Amino acid sequence: MTSLIKLLPENVANQIAAGEVVQRPSSVVKELLENSVDCKAKTIKLIIKDAGKTLIQVLDNGSGMSNEDLDLCFVRHATSKINNSDDLFDLKTMGFRGEALSSIASVSHLEIISNNNFEGDIGNEIKLVGNKVISKSENLSKKGTSVSVKNLFFNIPARRNFLKSDNVELRHIINEFHRVAIINFDINFILINNGNEIFNLKKSIFKERIVRVFGKSIQEKLVPISETTDIAKIEGFVVKPEYSKKTKNSQYFFVNNRFVKNIHLHHAVKSAYDGMISEGHHPTYFLCFNVPPESIDVNIHPNKTEIKFDNDQSIYAILKSSIKHSLGQFNISPLIDFENSVDLNTPYDFKDKKPSIPTVEYDKSFNPFDSLKSTNKDDEDNHESSIKNESISLGFFDEDSSKISFSTFQFNNSYIITKIGSGLLIIDQKRAHQRILYERFLSELSFQKNFSQILIFPIKIDLDDEDIRLLFEAKNSLIHLGFNFSKFNKNEIEVIGIHPLFTENQIHQLFQELIANHISDYKTNSNSLNDYIAKVLSKCSSIKSGKILEKDEQESLINDLFACKDSNITPFNKLICKVISVDSIKKMF
Repeated sequence: MTSLIKLLPENVANQIAAGEVVQRPSSVVKELLENSVDCKAKTIKLIIKDAGKTLIQVLDNGSGMSNEDLDLCFVRHATSKINNSDDLFDLKTMGFRGEALSSIASVSHLEIISNNNFEGDIGNEIKLVGNKVISKSENLSKKGTSVSVKNLFFNIPARRNFLKSDNVELRHIINEFHRVAIINFDINFILINNGNEIFNLKKSIFKERIVRVFGKSIQEKLVPISETTDIAKIEGFVVKPEYSKKTKNSQYFFVNNRFVKNIHLHHAVKSAYDGMISEGHHPTYFLCFNVPPESIDVNIHPNKTEIKFDNDQSIYAILKSSIKHSLGQFNISPLIDFENSVDLNTPYDFKDKKPSIPTVEYDKSFNPFDSLKSTNKDDEDNHESSIKNESISLGFFDEDSSKISFSTFQFNNSYIITKIGSGLLIIDQKRAHQRILYERFLSELSFQKNFSQILIFPIKIDLDDEDIRLLFEAKNSLIHLGFNFSKFNKNEIEVIGIHPLFTENQIHQLFQELIANHISDYKTNSNSLNDYIAKVLSKCSSIKSGKILEKDEQESLINDLFACKDSNITPFNKLICKVISVDSIKKMF
């Protein structure tokens, strides 16, 4: 009999492992940057082309590798980070699995040039395609390592087709770059994308590194956190509640200099902000934990971003209390102040007084049954009078009630009801207005010449550098809609003219909505960038549920709705109106 179980070829096994480690270009960036940090590099340069699909190159001036190390570094489970199982609970390095380079090499064209000699300029070069060595030679190089990953997923077309647009993949790469660069503030990090330098972060302190990454505007928003206990040392910054965001982009936990995601810790932070941030908003934080290595386990996920604490309840309590203390210390959270009133003090002479026995007084002539009868009678009279008044006010029984007729009627300040031939038409006023504005904005974007309302005082949009970068793609479309900018660069946005439909108070919300819905990922939910912007603008400027509309406003809304190309569905594919037929109404009775 032939055996059913067979040993997988090495290249297939590596490709399977790569599916866990290398999910997209940002996964490669993470692994290579962490390797450079582990080798004690003082300068790390990241070069990206076509969002990592064409090239991902990491250069460092770390310890480098010898010729023998180059041969071993692509073998699965070959690592210099640990020696035995006990080392897993005393990790002082970012990597430890020995799977990153072998996984990357199996799905790309990989080139490594490395030199571990302080004095010599001769290093070793190795080239691999699909984890197979193509060539190996000596090459001129300074001390350190250069890793070039080209044509990622060249041998797995299905995986390459699942990659998002360049803007989306670049956003993921920048996120991974932030996670490594922020905590390793004593290292010089450089990021170059398609020949343009995006970041050049010099060696600094933790706060300065945050400011250089997210812009100068964040400096005044930071609240320091510092707490030292026997269990853990917590340091870092949280952002003031009034600057909370709708997105979760700027949330960083670092445990022993390693970026981690932890729902338990996130809940502790959010609990500390209870009552200070609006619903749907999220706090921003940069928190560093220093705990004994033996008290945590990071070997629970291939990406090494999940972590487990031995005493997570204690960590939770310490984190929550330290944030609350800092917010209160800097007068950000409301404090309860009990004033000492003189009137509340007990006089000294009261100590010699004896308490008197209270007397009980009651009305002997009181009969509860008499009041009950009169109350019942009064209730009946009031009930009858209320029915009469209601009847009169509604006009059901008036002889002239036929003269009173309304073409539209607003119900619950949210719905407009009108009569049509087949029955009653119920319209959601908010959704109807969204459809009307959506088609209007689409038309104006195609026209590209629109009126602008000039502001007396410019509006400065308070956003991080990363958020401003995301908005650059929408700049021309906003100008076509009538928005004018005196400043629109990577550091700040200043608005001097707005679309006539918007008010000054709505401008900040508009830009926040554009970012919150991930403008760089618009293709997933919209046909084009203009379509996406029209949707966001219609959402921000539409009338809200609960707004009282006059009769002429109701009629105008209905007329504008049925003048639209599609009057049944909102831009977000939600139902606008519904008809209740006459037959359905008859069945109710």
